[in-house]
Amino acid sequence: MRGIGFIMIFLGILLFFIAAMLPMLAEGAEISGGGCIFILFFPICFGYGRASSPLILASIILTIVFMVFSYLIFRTISKQISEEQRSMPNEFQ
Repeated sequence: MRGIGFIMIFLGILLFFIAAMLPMLAEGAEISGGGCIFILFFPICFGYGRASSPLILASIILTIVFMVFSYLIFRTISKQISEEQRSMPNEFQ
């Protein structure tokens, strides 16, 4: 499992550098960007350039998907922990 995580991080960094280099190759290209930073439970979304509005909207949608996904994982893990505690003999609780 560690290998998959390492590969995903490496590909993300590589994609970031490729995306940063593309505007340098194209003449007259306009640069736009957007993103969301998550600080605890508070998303801070930002954007710049001509296409910033759709990029901010995409960032907000991805943030909501991430929050729902995190909640589902947390709920599944907490259910598993509570089931394990119920199945333990009383002397170990």
